[in-house]
Amino acid sequence: MESEWELDRVRLYQLRGAHPDWTLGHLATTLKRSLSWVKKWLKRFREAEPPSLAMFKSQSRAPHHRPFQIVPLVRDAILSLRDELKQRYGRVVGAKTILYHLHHEGDLSSSGLYLPRSARKIWQILKDAGRIPTRVTVHHPVERPEPLSHWEMDFGQLGDAFEFLTVVDRGTSVLVDTSTQAHFNAETALLAVAQILLVMGIPQKLRFDNDTRFVGNWLTDGFPSALMRFLLCLGVTPDIVKPGRPQDKPFAERSVRTLKYECLWLDPPRDWLDAAEVLRLYRDFYNHDRAHQSVVCGNRPPFKAFPSLPTLPPVPDSINPDAWLTYFHRRIFRRRVAQNGTVGVGRHDYYVGYDQVGKRVGVLLDAERKVFRILQGSTVLLEKEIQGLVGRPLAFQAYLERILTEAHTTDAR
Repeated sequence: MESEWELDRVRLYQLRGAHPDWTLGHLATTLKRSLSWVKKWLKRFREAEPPSLAMFKSQSRAPHHRPFQIVPLVRDAILSLRDELKQRYGRVVGAKTILYHLHHEGDLSSSGLYLPRSARKIWQILKDAGRIPTRVTVHHPVERPEPLSHWEMDFGQLGDAFEFLTVVDRGTSVLVDTSTQAHFNAETALLAVAQILLVMGIPQKLRFDNDTRFVGNWLTDGFPSALMRFLLCLGVTPDIVKPGRPQDKPFAERSVRTLKYECLWLDPPRDWLDAAEVLRLYRDFYNHDRAHQSVVCGNRPPFKAFPSLPTLPPVPDSINPDAWLTYFHRRIFRRRVAQNGTVGVGRHDYYVGYDQVGKRVGVLLDAERKVFRILQGSTVLLEKEIQGLVGRPLAFQAYLERILTEAHTTDAR
């Protein structure tokens, strides 16, 4: 192989001498070599004085100079600067700061010893000496619940065109459902969840974030929104993620990204109605044909990894619309008395007194007696019967219409 290469170099030398007017590209085409190859060897021919057969030989790729070695004296000086400069700067200094003082202070700069010229070398010395700890990231896999027992949901958005609600099962990574709207509010989000539960059945838990369309305004101080009361009355436990921790609902977050990258951004739908059909088709592909790389799926589609999924209990025919009270028994909600002497809890206002205007009070929910106790410190100011309760079971359709009206009123407020 080397002999063939040498013959090509000789031919290049001869062609250059015989045809000095040829361009470099013409020479490269004639020799069937790259333009960079022609440039490199013509440069070597010009540098060879006098010309000899040695100039056609390959040159060694070994470094021309041995890398400079850091002697122990310089290494110790760098480590000492790390400690000394901490007192001067009032903080732990980095490699660049040490590099500056190494070249401008002390006798080492005039000693003739090799001093590092890059912060990278300083960093390596500090690292080898244990001054920079090695950060070890420990992966803690998410504990998977039983199939279809615990869902996650979140909103996604495609610009100003439409929004979509995605629901994913934590135990199997099955994409449970996707719903679209031009813009979701508390009422339409509740209706979308109700439709999903009617089709799929009732899970044990549903995890979501602190989106106001899910949990209501932050001023409610944890008083349940219409959606949360709806879930509790159906026997579904709301599992609310703490603010600023999207990593606690990774399956919903990832599904939003996947739906955008693999479906919606490739051929953006015209509107939310078109998006509903597009997502329906993709959901079927996602669950049946798309290889899923999660641990539980093992690079298989979710429905092939879990061919026998349990059947969830259906939505009951009748519902106790006041069942949510038990979940919040003895829960205290903080309020400030308004200028008209009232405090607002949910959709209703409760009169406390003009003498309490501007003061902070606590509203304790007593589920057994179905009253609110207005507290100031440890003192009970008065009791108020909880408004808006039904007191009897309702058919599911009647309850759904009632809770949707409450969600609509919440949006209006």
